[in-house]
Order: sequence, then structure tokens, then C-alpha cells
Amino acid sequence: MTVAKAGRLGPRPIEGHLRCVTRDGDLRKEPHSPRKHYREPYDHVVTDSEHPESALWDTVLDTVRSHGPMTIDEVADHLEEHGFGSAEQVMIDLEQSEPHPLLMWLSDDRVAATDALFEGRTLTHRLTADELDRHAIPVDDIEPLLLLVSDDDEFDLVQPGASEAAAAQNDPDSGGIFRKETIVFPEEALSGHEPGDLLALTARDGLLSFAPIDDEVRSSESEFVHALEQTIAREQVASLEGTFLDVLAETPDAFSAPSLPLGELLAEAGLARSGDLVAPNGFDFDGYSDRAMFEIYAEQLGIPVDAVPGVALFASLVEALERGDDAELDERFAVGKSGLYSVLSDPEIAETVYDELVGEKLAPEAIEQAALWLLDHAPRRAAGAAHWIAGRAAESTGRLTEAERHYERSADLDSALDLPLFDLARFASDRGDAIRGLSLLARVPGGNEHPLHEVLERYRPKEVPGLGRNDRCWCGSGRKYKACHLGRADHSLEERSDWLYMKAAMHALEPGWAEQRVALAEARSGYGDDDAVAEAVADPLVEDVLLFDAGAFADFVERRGELLPEDEAELARSWLAVERSVFEVEASAPEESLTLRDVRSDRVVEVSAPWLAGEVPAGTLLCARVMPVGEDRWVMPGGCEPVTEDQRDTLVALLAEDTVDPVDIMDVLTHPDAADFYPEP
Repeated sequence: MTVAKAGRLGPRPIEGHLRCVTRDGDLRKEPHSPRKHYREPYDHVVTDSEHPESALWDTVLDTVRSHGPMTIDEVADHLEEHGFGSAEQVMIDLEQSEPHPLLMWLSDDRVAATDALFEGRTLTHRLTADELDRHAIPVDDIEPLLLLVSDDDEFDLVQPGASEAAAAQNDPDSGGIFRKETIVFPEEALSGHEPGDLLALTARDGLLSFAPIDDEVRSSESEFVHALEQTIAREQVASLEGTFLDVLAETPDAFSAPSLPLGELLAEAGLARSGDLVAPNGFDFDGYSDRAMFEIYAEQLGIPVDAVPGVALFASLVEALERGDDAELDERFAVGKSGLYSVLSDPEIAETVYDELVGEKLAPEAIEQAALWLLDHAPRRAAGAAHWIAGRAAESTGRLTEAERHYERSADLDSALDLPLFDLARFASDRGDAIRGLSLLARVPGGNEHPLHEVLERYRPKEVPGLGRNDRCWCGSGRKYKACHLGRADHSLEERSDWLYMKAAMHALEPGWAEQRVALAEARSGYGDDDAVAEAVADPLVEDVLLFDAGAFADFVERRGELLPEDEAELARSWLAVERSVFEVEASAPEESLTLRDVRSDRVVEVSAPWLAGEVPAGTLLCARVMPVGEDRWVMPGGCEPVTEDQRDTLVALLAEDTVDPVDIMDVLTHPDAADFYPEP
């Protein structure tokens, strides 16, 4: 149920939580704004270019002025033919910069020049007595041409509430013409006109001007009406502005002479209008807008359409609490609506809601407060999810004891909700309790496929036959077995260094690190397409740079360090002082060790490398973090990245700087032909 829309090229918005909720918990119907149309987001790319981006977009404008509307691919091919570099490079250069304001997208994905497309086109408006008195007219009948409006036009386009002078004239009895976009004329500009006269708005040489119409209007613009009817037959509604632009692009003489005002053209055809939407008389525009918004919201978040009201209501509640607007919460968010919150009992929906709220950078305190409010106002079946959401919010502010209490309560209230079990298993893992972690995952369908399960299995302790729970522990500590090593592995600190790294990696999966992870993946993919970036997200180097260069490991130690065994916590703190460096291989022993020389400090270390499959030639350069795990014991839990001679010099200079952008590190470490590692499908 989508309507093809066209409009001015503009900055492309970042995908994220669809902000369609209001302070009263209702879905917001965003007003149509004819001069603010956006398409899907460009991927962020960084490239060197021979041509300044502004000059390149100027060339695009000149091209479509001369040749008419073209797809962006056709434009890139045309520019390649005229010496602007490869079409691929042209596309990259265009995508990283702001388009020229006179360019617009048509609904068929062609790019057009607004001034060329509008040249000589005319729309009309029929004057009323009230408008003559106020020297102002509403924009409805001439709205499409206002895409070309500029400060050089001989009239003012007043936005609602934007002008004190306009607001002063806003008489409730006037029909409210100043409550929406309005054309305001200088005094005397409309003198001599009478109610019923037609004004024509015409585009000439990139400017708009009004003139009276003395002759009888005959044109009915049948092509425009027919195009609307065809779209309505397919999609229930049509975009007035999009159809207008498409007709101009396909019909050179469309609207080249004065015609009836758009409102009268629609009325003659039995059509009605609401904002930019056109449909047959009697059409339920409000119902359609609600359904369309629900579908967009559902698709964006990946949730069922029928879950949207409850999700939007909860998001609205969180926003209200964040801004301190807590008056009459029961009336606004519970009375007649509380049943909507039951959708949160679905684990996927609850997790999506929490991730989106975090992605919108809403305060964890507000999220927690809203979740606890649900306990007294939502159906009982949502209580487990409410405790889980409260736990996640508490955990994000470092209140681990409170978070764990919420997770335990959530698991008790809703045995079908697996979310708290995963989080409790994570707590057990951080404490080094593999047995409890595995027990919790065993309660989850498919829990043995969770990445944490494999880690915990690796560190599952071996039972000691014949040793009772209350016997003295085998280790000689003098403590009872149940309080000492029962359920706990006796792995060395070096062996557990990989576990420590994995604990931090699990923490870096928190939604708060998603944006930084994607930025690193974009760089790692060589700024490839979506598939390349998605593959690069799982690259071990992306994870390692996220942890140690972007700060996720430091955040892990600060927020979850209290859960770690004492020796692991001390080890983690020591890792924070280790810098990334470039090393030269001096010797290697497969499945045993690597002897490395730090090219920055000249220090030589022998690194444990049981994962090493074969010999590494002496002189090979590697970029890594070499971590201590005891006296004269070293590991590389994040792996290493081979580098070239040129990369070595660049890296050494970069790593010597006081502040280093993690993306810069990834850019240097990504080979120039990174696309070969992440081929297009």
C-alpha cells in the first residue's frame, strides 16, 4: 500500500526508529510538505575525486537540463563519456555529497531539473472575498509549482506560525488560511480583482510570477486526471504532486496554458484530496493513512502490523517520561489502551522495541520507568517482558544487581520468554560459571546453537568422581567443594584469556555499539554494497578494533568488571594499557608460538599461538595487540592482520597520534582491493 512520490533531491535520512508517536500515545499523521521529499539513504563512502562534488552536481544539472530527465546511472554513463572518470567513480562521488537544490527525483527514479521541467507551466487559483480582504491565498491549487519557490519571487510564502504578522491576522472566522502554508501579497497587489477571478502562477526563467486571467479557461488537463485515475485503480490513492511531475516529464504541453484550478479539476472527476493524496469521493483518508503508517512502521522494525499500536504506545510513554511529561499517564496511556501492551510478551517484539529505543538514544532511566509502569497497567502476560526491559535498562547504567533481579523475576513470570535466560547465562559466563550458563541455555529452544553455548562448553568443568559437595575441595584450599571448584573449571588464566575476550565480545553486541560497528564494517568492506558491509560486520578485525580502539572493551570492564573472577578482572584492566602496534615476525613454530619484534619499541616477545597452522616467513609484518597473560606470557586473542611495507609506515605514524579514529585504523588495514575479499553477489 505505497504511493509513488516524487520530489526535490535532498539529504538522505539515516535509517532508525520511526518517530510516529505523540505525547498522547497516538500515531502521528505527519503533514505533507511539498518541498521536503527524501529517498532512501545513500551509503556513506569516502573517496578521492578529481572533481569537487559541487561542480559535479552542477554538471548533472546541466546534463538533465539539456537532455531531459535521466536515471542516475544514465547520468553517470554520460559523464564518463565526457571525461569525468569511470561511471562507478562518478556514482561514488555523487553519493557522498549533497545534490544540487534544483534537482528532483521523479517517481520512476529519473532525475530532472526543476527549472527546466517547470518552464512555461501554469497553475491557477480562484479568488474568494476573504482572500481579497487579506491579500493572501492558500497554496492548495498551486502547491506543485512551489517546488521552485525562491527568495526572488514577488510574493511571500508564509509557513504556519512562522510570521508574527501572519499570525496576527489569523482570525478563527477567516477559514484559517494562515494555519497552513499561505501566499501573502503586497497590499494593493490584488486590487481590482473580484471574487471568482482566476490568478495564474507561471514558471519562467526559474522564477514564479502571478498574473490575472482575463480569457475563458478551456483546458481540462485530461492527461493529468487520467494519470491520477490510473494510479488510483492500482493503488487506491495517488500522489498529486508525484503525478503532476510525471505528467510534466511525459507531456511537453501539459499545463502550458491556464486550466481550471486543481481542486476544480479533481471535483469534476469525482476525486477528493487530503494533503498530497488523491482518491475517489468518500474515501477514508484517515483510515488509509493509519494503515499505511502502520505498515511502514512494521516493515521498518520487522514486526507484525497488528503489533504497531502497542509498540508505538510504549515508545510514546518512554518519550513522555524522558521529557518529564508525567501528567495523567493513566488517562493517556492506559485507559482503553492497556491491552495493546500484550504484544510485548513476544520476545522478538520486546527485543526490537528495546533496541530501537536505545538506538534513538532515549534515556535508560525513562525506559526503565516506563517498563515498571507497565507492571501496574499492562496485562499480566506482559509483566515478564516489562521486567526484562527494566533489567536491560538497569544494566545499561551499571546497576547489575538490580538488572539480574529483574531478569530472574522475568524468567519466573514468563517461562516462554527466553530473553532473560540469555542474559542470565551471560551473567553466569562473566562470573566463570559455565555449568549454570549451560543450564540456563538448556531451557531455551535452540539454546545449544547460541554462540555463548560453544564458549561455555569449552570451559565446562570436569567432575571429580567420589567427591561430595561438602567434602574438602581437591585443590587444597581447605574450602568445601561446593563453595570452591564445584561447577567451576580449573583452567589457567592463559587458557581463560580467550574466554575473557569472548565475554567482552558479547558485551559489544549491545545495541549501543551497533552504529560504531557498522561504520567499521563499511570501512572494512572497502565501502562496498550492503551485502559486503553485512559480511564485514562479522570480520574478526572489526570486532577487535571495536573492542580496543573504539572503547567497547573499556566499557565492558567498567560496567561488568565486578562480575569477573578476580584474576580475570585484573587481567582485563592490564589489557586496557596495551596499545595496538606493528610487529615483524622473527620466528614461528606451528601450533606453538610466534616470535615478534615491535617495530615501534623494538621489544621482542614470544606469543603463544596454538592456532598457527604453518610457518610464517621471517620479516612478515603483522598489526595486532599483544596482550600479557602472566609474567613473560603473551597472547593475541584478537588475532593479527598482515600489512605491507607502505601500510607499516602509515600505521606507525597513525598510531603515534594522541587520538586515533578507529575508522582510520580500519581504512589503513583494509587492503586497497578489499572488494576482492567481499565480492558483489
